[in-house]
Amino acid sequence: MPLYEVWHSYPLTEAQRADLAHRITTIHTTLFTVPAAFVHVRFSNYAATEHYMAGKKHTGSINMVLGNVRQGPSRTHDLYESLCHQIEAAWTASVGDAATQGGAHARLTGAFVLGTVTAAYEQGFMAPEAGHDVQWMRESLPKFQALADDGNEFFQDMIAELRAREDFKFVFENGSA
Repeated sequence: MPLYEVWHSYPLTEAQRADLAHRITTIHTTLFTVPAAFVHVRFSNYAATEHYMAGKKHTGSINMVLGNVRQGPSRTHDLYESLCHQIEAAWTASVGDAATQGGAHARLTGAFVLGTVTAAYEQGFMAPEAGHDVQWMRESLPKFQALADDGNEFFQDMIAELRAREDFKFVFENGSA
């Protein structure tokens, strides 16, 4: 459902990318009660991309995270600001702070949350509107379980996550799966 794009000029190692992707996924799934299976994080080496701010070239010094998420009445401005701050903390935890990693080029220069996911089709399912996740999860659980039982690894992992997370206990209430 959400797509996070990490545009980095600073050279990230595979371990740093994996750690940051895990942290962003955890942040999103915690704030919005979404299964990790639906959180996408994409990295783009931005080192040679021409980037201008205030009409001045800043090529080679930009590290940004763009979060394309669903909007809804339960998702407040404060929640989105919290998401930005948590992404900044995740960057620092994964990459290190600028002082220990070679200066300003290692620092996260921006985190932008864009409420641009109007509709999403993923793994054979239309994503619900933000705020309708509980009903959607309950209604979709039998289909998720059937796909998992048929050997679909994506859904096997998702069902395992749903069963393990306390914040997804609601999915299995009322005799579902």
